[in-house]
Amino acid sequence: MRKVVGVIATLLLLVACSQQPERPPATLAELERLTAAKTPREIATYIFENYGCENCHTISSSGKFGFTSQGQGIKSQFEGCPALIGSVRRIAVLPEANRTAEDREKLARFDEYGCTACHRVSYGSVGLTEVGVRLRALHMSCGDVQRVLN
Repeated sequence: MRKVVGVIATLLLLVACSQQPERPPATLAELERLTAAKTPREIATYIFENYGCENCHTISSSGKFGFTSQGQGIKSQFEGCPALIGSVRRIAVLPEANRTAEDREKLARFDEYGCTACHRVSYGSVGLTEVGVRLRALHMSCGDVQRVLN
């Protein structure tokens, strides 16, 4: 009986682990492996499902973006994705000592929402990671993902 319980517990653990969402690729090699031979729609869907987009956004049957309950709450608290990156660009040029608590919160949200998988913030500028550069070359920036899925 103990063996059966042990086997069942192991199987349940394996099933639970296999249902964990994939993390976005951290390297260009991983991204290229995952996107090889995929259509633009498949790549856009992969990005939507794995880069944190689906935490806040939904896609209707007609392809229009909407908001999850979490997204609705966030929407009422901040300016939206395009404005957030604009704010981060403004904050990046400020010396650390001159950044307000609100500035630090925006930088934390930028990371929390998954933006840093593609965007790199360094003093003075906001650039792209190697993954972000490749996705831009594939025409899969944030706005492009929405356009492809619509």
